[in-house]
Amino acid sequence: MMMLLAAVSAAACGGGAAQNKQPKVAAASNVMVTEKGDAACKAKSNAEPLSAQASSATLALAKIGERRVAFVADADAKAVLTIDIDTRNELAQTPIGGAPGQLWIANDGRVFVTVRDKNELVVLSAKTAEAPLTKLCAAATPLEPIALAPSPDQSQIVLTSGWGQKLAVYDSATLAAKRETKLGREPRAVVVSDDGKTAFVSHAVGSIMTAVDLGSGKEPKEVSLRGYMPGELKMFEQRKKMLAQQKKALEEMKRSDPKRFAEIEAEFLAEEKRLNEHRPSCQGFALAKSAAVGGRIFAPQVMVDPGDPDRRPDGYGDENAQTETPAVAVVDEGALEPLTSSVTISRDAMFRRGRDVRNEKPECLLPRAAAIDPKTKSLLVTCYGIDAVIAYDATASHPTSAERRRWTVGSGPSGIAVDSEKHRGVVWSQFDRTLSTFPIGGTELADDRVLAPVVQKSVLAPLPSKLGAEYALGRILFHAAGDARISNDGRACASCHPDGRDDAITWATPEGPRRSIMLAGRVTRTAPYSWNGNESSLHNHLGNTFDRLSGKGLRSIELDALVTYISAMPAPSPIVADKAKVERGRQIFTSKEAECSTCHSGASYTDGQNHDVGSKHKADRAASFNTPSLHLVGGTGPYFHDGRYTSLGELLEKSDGKMGHTKHLSKADLDALETFLRTL
Repeated sequence: MMMLLAAVSAAACGGGAAQNKQPKVAAASNVMVTEKGDAACKAKSNAEPLSAQASSATLALAKIGERRVAFVADADAKAVLTIDIDTRNELAQTPIGGAPGQLWIANDGRVFVTVRDKNELVVLSAKTAEAPLTKLCAAATPLEPIALAPSPDQSQIVLTSGWGQKLAVYDSATLAAKRETKLGREPRAVVVSDDGKTAFVSHAVGSIMTAVDLGSGKEPKEVSLRGYMPGELKMFEQRKKMLAQQKKALEEMKRSDPKRFAEIEAEFLAEEKRLNEHRPSCQGFALAKSAAVGGRIFAPQVMVDPGDPDRRPDGYGDENAQTETPAVAVVDEGALEPLTSSVTISRDAMFRRGRDVRNEKPECLLPRAAAIDPKTKSLLVTCYGIDAVIAYDATASHPTSAERRRWTVGSGPSGIAVDSEKHRGVVWSQFDRTLSTFPIGGTELADDRVLAPVVQKSVLAPLPSKLGAEYALGRILFHAAGDARISNDGRACASCHPDGRDDAITWATPEGPRRSIMLAGRVTRTAPYSWNGNESSLHNHLGNTFDRLSGKGLRSIELDALVTYISAMPAPSPIVADKAKVERGRQIFTSKEAECSTCHSGASYTDGQNHDVGSKHKADRAASFNTPSLHLVGGTGPYFHDGRYTSLGELLEKSDGKMGHTKHLSKADLDALETFLRTL
């Protein structure tokens, strides 16, 4: 506990015993004023990338003169830091007016940075290593820009927007917007194929990778990354073919026996849904690719067993199975499909009854960044919660079964890069603001008992505006994977609430099936808590959650800190839509005919009461449920307490009579109502 508090103290003030001296900080006028015209965006920069970068990260490596530096996107400082990799001294800070998401360095030395909370893409240039960067130009982006990837010739930049659920393409020379593509929920990392024709996007939730055609404009393809037990994939494929054949036969019955058709169709849809929702995955925050391992895209993630929704276990999920299992999906770039073995879960990994786990290494249940080391063809993955970097054999068809070694780094390792010339890994850890370096070593597997080299760490100078100690401690606790006080199976708060949002998964619980809810920006005004509405305070609700996870519980000071962090999680930027359509949707929402605002009232669009709206699942103990807040509802889902509706549109069309009345609305009015809801 004392070590944890010491780390928190360092994180809260941005430093520790080995603090650097204060770096040079750019005046606001140096970075926030942009010259006009395309020429400004193409101005010279003296940064030289240290190695090829297939995608952005929270840090990137470069040479400037004789110095080897890391440019770091420091979200807490709202600045880009320049750090000498060899001395690990912070040289300069460049404030950018918001929280940077990720950055990438072009071959011409320009530094591209996403500003997550300002919906902006910024281009910076470097003159000397000791001087702050200079802003060249900027462009507006869809909501919450996060990751970047260049086309092979670097003429274009591809960008993902998390809350905006889009992929945007820009001209790298001028930042002129070229196109946008709608994506599924929470798109995060992105890489571009070697031929420049396809962008591959990971998603924090949803069990998918999206392949976007950058040329012809075809509809994006969603590549399933769900997990399977040995032999299951083949069985499910055969079952799907059989169901498809039955579906054709049903079309004939629809005309001859409508009643029987309706019964069989309902059974068919239930079976199809079960097949499609088998063993979901989440935590898709990172992607990696390299010419050193051609044709493969690596997607670190976590396979999830949420339990059978038709039964009531003692906790969340199946108490007899491993609830979450680390995985690396290996996607074939040409076939647009994962290697079967990479999404197959061994029985040993899934079933934990009777296993002696005392000598097992902590698992990477919160992967956050990844990079390929070309020399050893290793996949390096950073892991929140256990504060480690794990090296896997990238040539293996099932990388997580071929671990090479691991290194302990600073708290909250959000980014990693490989210095190919010195064959070392460089890691930025956001929670305690440390830069770590370590030699990567050879290709031996961990079973060969290779000792990991010593990691060198440097704690940076204090933040100009210090983080609160409770907030800093709460952030660490929220991401504490493998902490017996939180759960007995390794899950952290962030396992079900990645980035403070929701995992899009419906869990089997002692009360019946329950889907996770979004936390960020939503908890301070939405008491009582839980779908049953039986928890008056967040403290009580968290304590009850730890009990169900078989956790030992937190001390009062720790629980206070966790509540402080959860309550302070910022909401994403509001969605902007056509004003006329939004106003029409508002009128429908508040109308007596629709009755939406009868229960969804007040500033958070909830009356805080329980209602029986006829939605009781067969496994539910109770029939009444607390009215959920509609604040930020457009970026969450699936919907209802048991996740029965996959989209807002489906909810509005199929829930008529259960809550409000919307079935009678025209398509135009339904669209207006959905548009209004997405802006809340």
